Amino acid sequence: MKSYFTEDSIKKMLKLAGLSTLFLGLILFFQNILALQITGELLFIFGIGLIIASFDPEKHWLIILVSVLANILVSLFSIQLLKNGSISLNVFILFFVLTFTWIIPFIYSLNFVYESQLIEDNAPKKFTELIKMVRTNSGETLFELSQKENILLIFVRHFGCTFCRETVSEIAKLEDKIKGKNLKPVFVHMSDPSFGDEFFAKYYNHPVVHVSDPQRFLYKSLNIKRGTLNQLFGPIVLIKGLWAGIVKQHGIGSVESDALQLGGYFILSRGQIVFEHKAHDAADFFKIQILPEA
Repeated sequence: MKSYFTEDSIKKMLKLAGLSTLFLGLILFFQNILALQITGELLFIFGIGLIIASFDPEKHWLIILVSVLANILVSLFSIQLLKNGSISLNVFILFFVLTFTWIIPFIYSLNFVYESQLIEDNAPKKFTELIKMVRTNSGETLFELSQKENILLIFVRHFGCTFCRETVSEIAKLEDKIKGKNLKPVFVHMSDPSFGDEFFAKYYNHPVVHVSDPQRFLYKSLNIKRGTLNQLFGPIVLIKGLWAGIVKQHGIGSVESDALQLGGYFILSRGQIVFEHKAHDAADFFKIQILPEA
């Protein structure tokens, strides 16, 4: 979804939405129907929240999201009241104008906030430079390791992601086949090294070579993107997530690093990338069959 709003226009829109929501809340609060009075109180609170959110939409995006849901519920509630004859057509129109018509602008505001999170602050260093500096948990640099043997470099999402867990589990099961291709698996993640040791110990009965990259320097240097809304929460991704999390019992954990980052896997040989596969979405599954023959 493309956003047609600037940051300044979004702030002004949220202020206007907050004021109109306050106005509607006050009108409903002084009605004789208890349900309308309660709704009025809630709308008054949401109006204050939207005014607060207008000062820093990126920080207070959750208020905007809750306001979208609230406006949908209030709109549906007003339709029910009109059917029951509890409110007149004029009051219903006021409901509709001051609630439902804000839903689309709110959604665009959320999209603007989301896209602003995708903007990278700094240009990445070259991958060939980084691998001479970045060290694995074993103490060697990626460049040194790649001089000894070909490396299957696996970039995973955050450890709480069910797809990250699925990927690591699958690669652990295929360890012998991966070795048969003369490849040594090395994982790149965004968590602390000690947390990485604990995480990989759940899937391997021996130490795993991995790299901690909390600033995502390696991810950026290989242009591994952060996901769009569709790549992270699209219908197919959600269905696959339920399958991986519930049926395959990989579960889901807390987000302790960048939840937007996608993954991928590469073959590093003598300091050069000779094969790459960047994830198309969060659910892009590891496929050993697309790796080149040894």
